[in-house]
Amino acid sequence: MNDLPALAPDGAALTSLVDLLDRVVTRGAVVNGDVIITLAGIDLIRLDLRLLLAAVDEIAE
Repeated sequence: MNDLPALAPDGAALTSLVDLLDRVVTRGAVVNGDVIITLAGIDLIRLDLRLLLAAVDEIAE
């Protein structure tokens, strides 16, 4: 495999997925979502989801 970073069309090096996840965990992120399961137009199950993604040392401070 090639050890050189991939280049974007403008010449900037692309950020790897690991680097991106590290930045998100360091700064923290909140994700909200709703899941509704319906059958024949009747709501059967509704889930309100909230996810906090952050490093433990960032939350403890």
